[in-house]
Amino acid sequence: MNFNTALFLFLFLPFILLTYFFAQPRWRPVVGILGSLLFYTWGSAANLVWMVGMILVNYGLGLRLKDKPAKWLLPLGLILNVGLLAAFKLFAAHGMDLFLGLDSFLPERVNGWLGSLTFPLGLSYISFQLISYLLDVNKGTVKAERNLVSFAFYVLMFPKLLVGPIVRYRSLAESLPAPTLDPDQIADGVRRFLRGFVKKVLIADVLAKVVNVIFSLPVEASTPAYAWLALVGYALQIFFDFSGYTDMAIGLAAMMGLRFSENFNYPYIAQSIGDFWRRWHISLSSWFRDYVFYPLERKRLPIVGQSLNILIVFLLTGLWHGVTAGFIVWGLLHGFFLVIEGLFLNRWLKAAWLQPVRHLYTLSALLLTWLFFRAPSLEYALDFLRLLVGNIQQTVRLPFSETTPLPFIEPSFALAFVAASLLSLPIGPWLQKRLDAYPRLVFPLTVAGDLLLLALFVLAVGMMTSSKFLPGIYGNF
Repeated sequence: MNFNTALFLFLFLPFILLTYFFAQPRWRPVVGILGSLLFYTWGSAANLVWMVGMILVNYGLGLRLKDKPAKWLLPLGLILNVGLLAAFKLFAAHGMDLFLGLDSFLPERVNGWLGSLTFPLGLSYISFQLISYLLDVNKGTVKAERNLVSFAFYVLMFPKLLVGPIVRYRSLAESLPAPTLDPDQIADGVRRFLRGFVKKVLIADVLAKVVNVIFSLPVEASTPAYAWLALVGYALQIFFDFSGYTDMAIGLAAMMGLRFSENFNYPYIAQSIGDFWRRWHISLSSWFRDYVFYPLERKRLPIVGQSLNILIVFLLTGLWHGVTAGFIVWGLLHGFFLVIEGLFLNRWLKAAWLQPVRHLYTLSALLLTWLFFRAPSLEYALDFLRLLVGNIQQTVRLPFSETTPLPFIEPSFALAFVAASLLSLPIGPWLQKRLDAYPRLVFPLTVAGDLLLLALFVLAVGMMTSSKFLPGIYGNF
């Protein structure tokens, strides 16, 4: 099941929310668990055993860790969580090739079971949440959750299953046993959900119609202009796709009386790559900072220590997205830029008398890294990079049936591109700050904004039902 489907919007969500609203506060976690199990098993029932197993094992480990048991217990928990995630990441990247040469020795039933494996929904996010939970309990930062229902509710809650954010236990601990509902919070949650849905369907999915076509063509069948259009379009697409899903998750949590942490803060206005990671996928970057980088820094090697630790963190960040060469290069490039910023570039950037110089550097570095993130292979990425700088080889002309909608750029794409470019800037907060000086306008502008948002939502639903389904980009990770 997915947020941008009619089944979720008009059947699952109304039924679950109504049941949740009318339930007693102490029964709401049970309703949330049942709804999340239904959401989870709708498309991947076979993987439910992994999820139930992770919940029970980590619940038991948390209870044992609070008593300061043998030193091997925490490493065991970390190995189990990391090992399961790594195994599925490897299988997702390489499939049955991992067992090449062994299939003849395995029973036919085992081969069939391995061939039917799929990546469990939300495993990347849930694994990191459970790892942080065990580490925090072991450190004494949080108390171990004694109530299995509350713990299962924390792990399974469906708003964060698809693309996070990575929500730490301590931020929800007090709300889990009996979530309370506030009308204003519910209203804000509805607005946030609608905003995220519009961002996903009317911007990200429209951009994808051209971006995906260009990246699916052979490099020699494209042109530098189309290459730049695809790369910039993808940078906008992935932001509005991911932040749109995050908005929907935060909105759904607010409707359920829960507060998720923010995951984005206008990342494309960043003045450096370090600044970018304080604004992009904040829950992931802060997780790596607290649970990987800081522990490494406490045992830093002389001279190269911090630079090496940064590269390790971003190598792991790339591998978190997938065990492929493209993600590894993407992560190491981000690590490289952060290293040179720390060594000398930040001093130059701060000394730059024009703010656009810092912004241009950051956007250029980001576009380079997004190319390796999006390209189907390293060879394709390098050829695409040469095309970007105007190195045109012999052009291959393909029939329109293979390049549609190219060579035509539809007005809807142009509109989505312009809207995405403008909405990447903090225009909303800027307007809000100035409107705060006119309190009499708050109510009529709120009503007008809600009506506009509702109209855009209706338009997005119409587009969703008449277009091909496009899952979230980060749902694959």
